[in-house]
Amino acid sequence: MVRIQVGGHPIDFMVDTGAELSVVTQPVAPLSGKETTIVGATGNQTHRPFCGPRRCWLGGHEVIHEFLYLPDCPVPLMGRDLLAKMGTQISFSTDGSAQLKLTEPPSPLIMALAVKREEEWRLYSSPSEMGTIPPELETKYPLVWAEGNPPGLAKCHAPVLIDLKPGAQPVKLRQYSIPREARLGIQVHLDRLLQHGLLIKCQSPWNTPLLPVKKPGTQDYRPVQDLRAINEATVTLHPSVPNPYTLLGLIPSTAEWFTCLDLKDTFFCLWVAPASQPLFAFEWENPHTGTKEQLTWTRLPQGFKNSPTLFSGALAADLAEFPGQKLGCVLLQYVDDLLLAGTTEAQCLEGTRALLSLLMEAGY
Repeated sequence: MVRIQVGGHPIDFMVDTGAELSVVTQPVAPLSGKETTIVGATGNQTHRPFCGPRRCWLGGHEVIHEFLYLPDCPVPLMGRDLLAKMGTQISFSTDGSAQLKLTEPPSPLIMALAVKREEEWRLYSSPSEMGTIPPELETKYPLVWAEGNPPGLAKCHAPVLIDLKPGAQPVKLRQYSIPREARLGIQVHLDRLLQHGLLIKCQSPWNTPLLPVKKPGTQDYRPVQDLRAINEATVTLHPSVPNPYTLLGLIPSTAEWFTCLDLKDTFFCLWVAPASQPLFAFEWENPHTGTKEQLTWTRLPQGFKNSPTLFSGALAADLAEFPGQKLGCVLLQYVDDLLLAGTTEAQCLEGTRALLSLLMEAGY
């Protein structure tokens, strides 16, 4: 156990190198609105909040940290995030005892940066100026941008058929009670999804509940479906998502220009086969009319365990046609994030045009 001063109050923490996040059992600050998903020993997932940032002191080290608030945790935990931030080292003796040491606080570091005179202007460019989309690309590829367009649809892929585990039977879970304010906010999103055909009315023996998740700092509620029962009843696909550190190692040392693309609502790009659509049904009561009905997804939903694997494989198949070597560019994909690297600005811009054209033609 170690005692850390958190916001001026001493708290005893148990050091747990197996915990990714540090935990408090009592609020040390107002909740920040940030949440993370916790997977328990039984595989159940729950959303838990973070406390706001607080100054922490230990052994001459001072850091600002946000703790995960878990009131049902037996003791506060000092996880790997805070251990790394404090610069701790843990050593073990032959008698089985362990000792936690803190490295000396770093002395102030002064760095000097030498640049060519003709490149000095880059020091005064704001990120917003350097990260804007060229108007030429917005105009030439209008259907690829998320703003003003419905979710895309991958044209070259057949509808996805979901395999059930042997002996799996329909699961029908009741809808949780949702406050009217949240239902009004969710209805706006459901109306849009119904309009674009991503949701349809149905009658299904399957039913899982919908949860309201409030967007931090707004009054907007978005619908999140609790698909744990469906994930348990369906066959798990072997994940094909690459290691991001291995991917970054593929960037050539000569690359100086980059384009980053983050595909939005990506799972909605793949159809769900009609035979599998009833799996994702949920019950909804319209707050304006009071009518209850079942709705289900015609596209891959968020929260389904195989959605990242299915989408990643589909997008990778479409990107196989990208002529990166011919253009002198390297294209990296991590699920729905794309990074294009080029040696010169001209190469990167030409590669970006080719990539946007490919994505638009493929339906993304």
